Amino acid sequence: MATRNPTRHRSAVTLTIPAGNEAFLRRVIAAARDGVREDLDDHGYSLQLRADLLLEEASYAALLDAVDRREVVPGDDLRNALDQLATAVDSGNEYDRVVTEHDVLAALRAQLEAELR
Repeated sequence: MATRNPTRHRSAVTLTIPAGNEAFLRRVIAAARDGVREDLDDHGYSLQLRADLLLEEASYAALLDAVDRREVVPGDDLRNALDQLATAVDSGNEYDRVVTEHDVLAALRAQLEAELR
């Protein structure tokens, strides 16, 4: 019998997911899970890296299940998977560049507005 509780006695959290966000969440989480599965299938990794990938795959599967059930027991593995996913989405969308460009344009616009007042 297991002596440790992997959820650390945490309770399930009910999720509120707006209808417009559900399809995006399913798509991006499933794509991440599928990418990890491809890595597992295509590459001969060390035992430790393989274990890490299996944990990551399980986390994405748990997140997809959470979206379906609207309930999840939070944990570090799920938080880490979401952090990695958010970083990947930001990088893929060139978030830093977009924010910088937006700020530059907004500053120029503010100067123009100041002159129009």
